[in-house]
Amino acid sequence: MSRRRRVALVPLGCPKNLVDSEVMLGALDQAGFEVGVDQHEADVVIVNTCAFIDAAQEEAVEALLDLAELKQHGQCRALIVAGCLSRRFGEELFGELPEIDGIIGPGDLAQITDVVDRALAGRRPVEIDGRGEDEAQLPRWAPGPTASRYVKLAEGCDHSCAFCTIPELRGPYRSRPADRIIQECRAIAEAGVKEIVLVAQDTTAYGLDLQPQDSLSRLLHGLRALPLDGWIRVMYLHPDRVDEHLIETIGEHLQVVNYFDIPFQHAAAPVLKAMHRAGSADEYLALVSRIRRAIPDAAVRTTFLLGYPGETEEDFEQLLDFIAEARFDRAACFAFSAQAGTVAASLPNPVPPEVAAERVDRFMEAQEALSLDRNRHFEGQRLRVLLECQDARSGEWVGRSYRDAPEVDGQVLLTSGPTNQTVDPGQFVWAVIEEALVHDLRGRIA
Repeated sequence: MSRRRRVALVPLGCPKNLVDSEVMLGALDQAGFEVGVDQHEADVVIVNTCAFIDAAQEEAVEALLDLAELKQHGQCRALIVAGCLSRRFGEELFGELPEIDGIIGPGDLAQITDVVDRALAGRRPVEIDGRGEDEAQLPRWAPGPTASRYVKLAEGCDHSCAFCTIPELRGPYRSRPADRIIQECRAIAEAGVKEIVLVAQDTTAYGLDLQPQDSLSRLLHGLRALPLDGWIRVMYLHPDRVDEHLIETIGEHLQVVNYFDIPFQHAAAPVLKAMHRAGSADEYLALVSRIRRAIPDAAVRTTFLLGYPGETEEDFEQLLDFIAEARFDRAACFAFSAQAGTVAASLPNPVPPEVAAERVDRFMEAQEALSLDRNRHFEGQRLRVLLECQDARSGEWVGRSYRDAPEVDGQVLLTSGPTNQTVDPGQFVWAVIEEALVHDLRGRIA
């Protein structure tokens, strides 16, 4: 009997890409491939790429060039590009990277088995025109027990932000039916996962395109019956749709953590207008205030885009004043990079890259001081912490509190308590916080 063909997959980019990667592996596993193997032992290597900004594109190309070596010196017979880079550049990738054997876009995941078969046969397939309509029933594959799993609520985006390529790359917003989401979350909970992270390009738009219409609040109510000994975390809340009902739903739901991830992008009116973003600094501050009045321990996270065309020093100073007043628990920022085909790419008055980089540094210096001050409020308090791993050198346990989303936020670093009780990754513990750091908290297991 011949051995099963082996597939390795390298996921790049956002959590939504990670979900897509698990869907592709699930389909290949169901088709008889051996999935989740080491790159050096694989017959097929798939790179699921991001193309949102230049840095992501560069990371994807570097990964592809590195993996191309496996075709010369390893077992790999086919190198396949998946994800947004495929959708954006299509067959051009064959010319730039002749080592590539197949291309599949983010809306064509249901075709992954056929693409792999054709790539192995030397036919260099290209599937980049789909919109994901037939992916709902595809299984997902995950690499064994894990503390957290992502669940995607929808695909695509209907917003028209001037700097963003997502609507072009992933199409219009398409919600998944609630019963399928709940079924997937139930299976994840029954497998022992402790944290379910709900993601979409805009989770607050969930269900508005369905017939009959649904909503994120109703979906969260539908998840109340899950057999979950843990957390549900919601990411990517658009500020336009974080209303009183959603705030109340999150505050009252015992399993949904009091965590609000709201990308405001900027605070200066001229920049927001140029970005095609509604709202204002005053409206955003009022929203943060409403959240904290309703849920005093709410953690609020946000992101900003700096160096946008036309951004003046006065605009940037207004942003610094804004974060000083809002006092976000977490705030990240990125320097603008023009993406071909977007409105922002043709705007006048570009900000020199060195000025944008300097503003990023000043922003992070200001935010780090605010973050440290916010963290100091937790010194002496008890927090529930989800353990993820133990540092082999220090012996400290590394975990996260309700304030910490996987991979993007801080951590809670813990030593064992006086009883030296046995603990394991994927377990919840109570911790006494003893020291606040800029991004992290340090303490001991209670």
